[in-house]
Formats: sequence, structure tokens, C-alpha cells
Amino acid sequence: MIISLKIIESAMIFAPEKIEDLKEKELVANMLLRRRLTRNAKMLIYLADKLSIRNERIIYGSNYGELQESVSILENIFASVQPSPTDFQNSVYNTPSAYFSILKGNCSEILCVSNGDETGDNVMQTAAVKALDEDVIFIAVCESFSIKEIGNTCNAMRECAVGFKVQKSSQEPQLLFSKIKPLKHFVPSVSKLAALHEQANKGMIVGIEC
Repeated sequence: MIISLKIIESAMIFAPEKIEDLKEKELVANMLLRRRLTRNAKMLIYLADKLSIRNERIIYGSNYGELQESVSILENIFASVQPSPTDFQNSVYNTPSAYFSILKGNCSEILCVSNGDETGDNVMQTAAVKALDEDVIFIAVCESFSIKEIGNTCNAMRECAVGFKVQKSSQEPQLLFSKIKPLKHFVPSVSKLAALHEQANKGMIVGIEC
């Protein structure tokens, strides 16, 4: 089954090491909330602002999840120190989408997807099925592993995030997502989405095999 999705808008942000300006002070006025945000949460909020997302349904994906918080917890355990409650709270995969929903009062459905290198593909498939009811869907995949304890042997962008605002279309697809060639220097969970962002124009119809 192939489901056609219309790309309403897309956005991407990335850096070889660490993204310098995610505008968190501008986008998150509440200082207490802002101080709790993970890197992935900051990237998700940045993308959502670029795409004017407020109360849309969200399909969020990440292969690696909240690595910095997980590393911090493990370091504390190794040192026989009680882990930070904030690190523990922030270590789960749906942390970014949860913070976004709090920030914007988003009461719509939010799904979190993680399946290793296939995360990006699965996010697109999930969004395609959810879009069958004609709702606008916000898709985002965020990865951050700019951590001193983790090397960069794959020469990939250590922080990257891609977002799309999509809706079901009755038109024939102009390209199939499965045929897109991954973009170099991006981790596999993001690479095909990054390539789609590079190719996509507003209104482009993409076919998702489900």
C-alpha cells in the first residue's frame, strides 16, 4: 500500500559538533522550563517554530534518544552518587515531544518512534497511516550525540534534526520515499529525511510504502 503525503513545509538544522543558536531564550520564556530542556528538546522546539506548529498531531523519532542525560546517570552510578532527578526525568525517548506539549499546551496525539537505523523510515510510515484521517501531521527526527565520552568515528553530523508538516493527498506521488538516496554525513535515522528536505518543494507529493 502506498500512501501519498503532501509536504506543506519542511525545516532542517545540523552541525558537525554542536548547533550554536537554537533560540531557546526567545522560544521558551519560562526560565525553569528552559533550563530543563535537553538538546533534542531544544531542536524539536526550534523546528516546530520554523514550521508554525502549535496543536498539530506529532510523530517524533530518535534512534539515540537522550544520550547526555543517560551518560550523566551512568557516571553518577559509577561514582556511587545519587543520579540527578532531572537527568532521570529527561532520559526517556519522548522527553522532547513532552516538553513541547507543555510549552504550547498541545493536547493532540503524540507518538514517539525509535527503531535504530530504521527510525526515519518508521516515522514516515507512522505519519502516513495517521494522516489517513486528513489531519495535518508534524514529523520530526532529532539526534544529538555531541558528547565528549562518545567519539565520532562515522564522521557524521553530531547534532541534526529534520521536520516536516504533511497532510494526506489524493494525488499520485512524485517520488517514493523508499527510493531516496540517503544524504552523506548524517546518521542513518536522519539521512533519508535530510535528503528529502533537500529535494522537497512546498506541495511536493511523496509516496510512503506501508
